Amino acid sequence: MKQHQHILVSLGSAPKQGPGSLIIIDRHLKRLPSSWQISIVAPEESFADTNMPDSWQLLSIPMRRWWWPPYRRQIPRLLETRFLCWQMECEKIFLRERPTAIVTVLHDIYSVFAAYLSKIWQVPLSVIVHDQEELWAKSELEYHWIKRNWQAVLNQATRVWPVSSELANTYNIMDTSKVSILLPIPEGRQQKFVEWKDKFKTSPVVAYAGSIYPSQVSSFYKIASLLEKINGTLLLVTPLNRPGIPDLINNCPNIEHRELFATNVEVINFLAEKASCILVPYPLDLAEHPWAATCFPSKLVEFSHLGLPAIILAPLDTALGNWAIRHKWDSYLTNMDEEMLLEILYELTEKEKWTKMANQCQRVSQWEFNPELIQSQFESELAVISKINGLVKQSIN
Repeated sequence: MKQHQHILVSLGSAPKQGPGSLIIIDRHLKRLPSSWQISIVAPEESFADTNMPDSWQLLSIPMRRWWWPPYRRQIPRLLETRFLCWQMECEKIFLRERPTAIVTVLHDIYSVFAAYLSKIWQVPLSVIVHDQEELWAKSELEYHWIKRNWQAVLNQATRVWPVSSELANTYNIMDTSKVSILLPIPEGRQQKFVEWKDKFKTSPVVAYAGSIYPSQVSSFYKIASLLEKINGTLLLVTPLNRPGIPDLINNCPNIEHRELFATNVEVINFLAEKASCILVPYPLDLAEHPWAATCFPSKLVEFSHLGLPAIILAPLDTALGNWAIRHKWDSYLTNMDEEMLLEILYELTEKEKWTKMANQCQRVSQWEFNPELIQSQFESELAVISKINGLVKQSIN
């Protein structure tokens, strides 16, 4: 008899298109076999304007009900009382049957709730870790709250999926056997890799898609200036309403701007048509952006499937920098060395050197960044945990 498998995903927002962790979860869940029952617990308002399969069970948590006691997350007793209220909301749906696995992304209060349910229901917890959220804390109190509760979540977990070994090391997880590096799963692409075009020789287009931090604007000025020397264009797919971006575009005639697309597939198809190279820049000042030391860019995993060369800009001793060094990446820079960058840009106009750089992306897209392999890891590790939990419950009953 086939073991019943039911995954409950606890998130601060429903899975959906866009940047960040939510689309990663969305892709993993939509790739699960039909034998898996999928339930999502998230805030009620986050389910608006989402596109989820009808087969998914949605547990929408309201902001409050009139009979719920007041809630302050910094006060443990009040937090636990609110979790009890949320637990009762979930149990209205589940009745006697519980999930066989709980999954969350270490990001917000719903991660802590996932650990609470895991402990109360005795259901194994798997935690995806993409960032050090405590680094964005707005106060000392919030920082310590996150550090304390994140550690409790990770201690409760049966499986921890950090995006890099550097990120795993920051949390000092004592039981290393439950840690497994899980890269962000890309959309993947069925079409052929982008091939060399003669126009790359005379008018290369280096493309960047995503948000730009104010500290990065000066680097984009330099890149645009260097591209101008070889009749090149800097293509930016980024929000216009960010500090420094309007001036950057107005002051650099060889910048082409496009607002963000509604879906990731649209971005990929647009870049396939327009770009001759992808730019993956991380902030160079780790004192200002300490998160850059441990996270790994999903855009590199995503856009490698175009098969275009990728220029990586990242400091040494970061997860991305260490990855580039391990892979002997031809177009990797640790700083804005204009001479070295200009040399790489010139190489983009030579078919043989362009092809050599493109081949690097093509290789990693088929192996390390292959969505089927990443999904296989997710499913196999989740299934083992779920199956063990099911067998244990059967033996008890």
